[in-house]
Amino acid sequence: MLYLQKGNFQKVVRWMAGSWMTANQATYFGVAFILLAALGLYVGLSYEHLGWVLLLVPLFLVMRLAMNTLDGMLSREYNTATPAGEVWNESLDIGGDTICYGVLFFVPDGPALSLTIFLILIWAAEFYGVLGKSLPGGVRRHESLGGGKPDRAVWVGLFAIIAFFNHDFIHYLPHYLAGVSILVGLTCIRRIAKILEVARGEEYKSYTWIGR
Repeated sequence: MLYLQKGNFQKVVRWMAGSWMTANQATYFGVAFILLAALGLYVGLSYEHLGWVLLLVPLFLVMRLAMNTLDGMLSREYNTATPAGEVWNESLDIGGDTICYGVLFFVPDGPALSLTIFLILIWAAEFYGVLGKSLPGGVRRHESLGGGKPDRAVWVGLFAIIAFFNHDFIHYLPHYLAGVSILVGLTCIRRIAKILEVARGEEYKSYTWIGR
């Protein structure tokens, strides 16, 4: 859903980069904000007297998205895009989500089963997104039903804000993640459906590294 606003978001973050930032710098900043978001969740939920840190989590998540957008924009703008860069970008997307949200495993009274399901579905959603590039149509799928990468950042950021005002809300985190997981699961289904829709009627040949 939020991905439909990517054009407007790109205009804002491109202004932030000015003429001084490079694609690699955006990537490094993105890694830093991933770690800060994870640290903010852990500290804010684990130590009630430091709960104010939770208010920084939404900011860190938004900045992580901004840097992720910028590294791709700048690499295309300066003609420095490479296959290795795309591999790194996709790996950082899924790895970043795993770090940002996986830290909840270590929070006292944190979720376990619901978080595991949530992370598995995140990996599935991103897998189907990338799979679209290898099938007829050759496009990275970003369709979402409230479970795409920007949506997930919003849901977790919203949880952090609620938990700041009511620390006991952490006890409802398993149910909260279960609800978000449904949206991520629907996003997986939507991307699969779109891949098959685009591929319908198109010629398709399957190859492996050893041939057919």
